[in-house]
Amino acid sequence: MGHLLVFNPGDVDAEVKVTLYFEDQPPRAFALTAPAQRSTETNYTLWPVQPNVRFALQVESSQPVVCQSTNGWNNTANDYTPSAKTLSPHGVRECAKSYLAITTLSRDWYLPDGIVIDQPEEWWVRESEWAVILNPNPLPTEVEMRLYFDSLLTHTVRVEPQRLACVYMDDIAHRNQHYGVHFRSAQPVAVQWLRAVKWNQGDELMCYWSVPCAPSLHG
Repeated sequence: MGHLLVFNPGDVDAEVKVTLYFEDQPPRAFALTAPAQRSTETNYTLWPVQPNVRFALQVESSQPVVCQSTNGWNNTANDYTPSAKTLSPHGVRECAKSYLAITTLSRDWYLPDGIVIDQPEEWWVRESEWAVILNPNPLPTEVEMRLYFDSLLTHTVRVEPQRLACVYMDDIAHRNQHYGVHFRSAQPVAVQWLRAVKWNQGDELMCYWSVPCAPSLHG
């Protein structure tokens, strides 16, 4: 489930253009009106997207607005009735993440809290991570990722023009060690971090969250 909330605190209605960026297909866009002094909700059922496809949103508005994304997951196929059924041995459950919009692009981004957890003999959870990089520019860009453990590890990813890149950190980072990341890009981009938590006994999602990385003030 995906929701976009657009809060327009002003006195004039805002005309809003929303562009969706994908990993492997051209961008698509739609328009909406955000009435003055109201918060407007729109969701994935009204957008030009397919289920199980990762995408990013860019919001451009004729008036100053505040945007928030809320994404949810449940194991009942969106059945919220008290009689909802699930195949999960852990019962019915939902988890969600919500965050305010990134308001700038930058060539330098920073993340302080990275850790891939995979140690079943000691912990009952597994935690996987993704670096999510949006390149809205008309040219491709190389993004160097510097991972700071006790020693430095570098990894470079190419992000195609007007595309989203999702980098699976479990295949790159040292397991079970905290680390920070510095992203350095040839073109201004937006970077976000995603973490998913699962039980060791299977692939069922327990919870997940996402945070925007911190842009350089000189980016």
